Amino acid sequence: MRFISSSTVLALLAAHSLDAAASISSIKETDQPAADCDGLRELRLPDTTVTTIESLGAPVRHCKLTGTIDREIGFSVWLPADWNGKFIMGGGGGFVGNIQNQALGLSVLQRRYATAGTDTGHRNQGIDGSWALNNLERLVNYGHLAVHRVTEVAKHIVERHYAAIPERSYFAGCSNGGRQAMMSAQRYPGDFDVILAGAPAHDFAGVAAAFLNVTRHMYPSMDDLSAPLLTDENRQTLASAILARCDAQDGLEDGILNDPRDCDFDPDSLDLDPEKIAAIRAVYGGPAAPDGRIHVGWPFGGEDAPGGWGGWLVGSGQQAPNFPPSLAFGFGIEVMRHMVEHDPDWRYEGFDFSGFRHRFRTAAAALSATDPNLDAFRDRGGKLLIYHGWSDAALSALASIEYVDAVYARDESARDDVRLFLMPGVLHCAGGPGPWMVDLIDAAEQWDETGTAPDALVAGFAEGGGARPLCAYPKRAVYVGGDDRDPASFECR
Repeated sequence: MRFISSSTVLALLAAHSLDAAASISSIKETDQPAADCDGLRELRLPDTTVTTIESLGAPVRHCKLTGTIDREIGFSVWLPADWNGKFIMGGGGGFVGNIQNQALGLSVLQRRYATAGTDTGHRNQGIDGSWALNNLERLVNYGHLAVHRVTEVAKHIVERHYAAIPERSYFAGCSNGGRQAMMSAQRYPGDFDVILAGAPAHDFAGVAAAFLNVTRHMYPSMDDLSAPLLTDENRQTLASAILARCDAQDGLEDGILNDPRDCDFDPDSLDLDPEKIAAIRAVYGGPAAPDGRIHVGWPFGGEDAPGGWGGWLVGSGQQAPNFPPSLAFGFGIEVMRHMVEHDPDWRYEGFDFSGFRHRFRTAAAALSATDPNLDAFRDRGGKLLIYHGWSDAALSALASIEYVDAVYARDESARDDVRLFLMPGVLHCAGGPGPWMVDLIDAAEQWDETGTAPDALVAGFAEGGGARPLCAYPKRAVYVGGDDRDPASFECR
């Protein structure tokens, strides 16, 4: 298993935006040899408008075509001059809103894949959900339809350009891109042969409830967003206490919890005010109502890590007008105001979580990908690889476990086609002190070509070198002695 560079994997998280040009006749040149894109000038497809064609020489010689499907589904297709015969669709993060292709961050152009991305049918900047207000068409496009339609159109463009149908088709995405991946497996089983789903936001209703539950504790009043209830010092105290209690349980004192479920830390042991203990428990416990639990909580990990609780769950307070005090606040409020309640003035003070799933039902029908029935996808040979960081403060790894457990419980043979890899000490999609530098495209290709599901992936550390194995759930990497940065020092058990 090859490693992939930290800069390449981090690029997976970046949005790849589009600068629209004037017309189909404009072909932009670079100072490097460019691809021959003349044949694309004559391209005509139903319900599709081509707006630009670019002939580019970096990072490899390729053509880039940009256009619109139907009224407002924006897309781009990248076509390498030296094509490997395969296609990969890239996911998009957050509320998308500009043309994104997370697969580009995995060097798929350099690997000679034809690839595509989409804005999912609307334009927005930052954490802004106003595009969805009273607009079910946009909600459905964002939820699942835009990725499917762009996939179909992109494959037609690939066939016309190369005079050949893609031999194999993959999908790669993380976060919302991971949710898109799950949607593709569940709703459009014929679109892809192998799907890579990172840290999927597949239970949109549950994620929204979890964000709101935590946010109401961190910022009890929406009229005072100046500072969160938990301070940086509180989070550092919490993280230190958890490691002191549980770090050595896996045989290594390395600042990484191998499996946070083994940790029996009690937040009540902290010398903090009761309301702060309650806020901490809201994170670990998850949202609930008198009619039952709504969503899982977060496992231990990421409390004081850059990119962990500080940005996602706690925040630093509102730094500028219309700037959310935390990412959980931003996404949670925008979802409720513009996708569920359709009330731009909705507030969470006094909100009752009773009947939350019922309240969310219309939005969830478009946005959530929680169906464990993958029969149609698997029957045609489809493979689903899910990966999730244990210290992800955006989306709980316990939710991915819950989904995979449901898939296996429904059909034990699904273990042959669905694999989950949990990444100790890893944050949202990438980053953190744990091992996360893994070549996902190589893993997808090997699984697809050999038909053998991976039992382990080798992941490198971004700092300090070395690597460890990631074991296919429910197994975990157990330290058996030796260099803790040598994969041979661990066994999957």
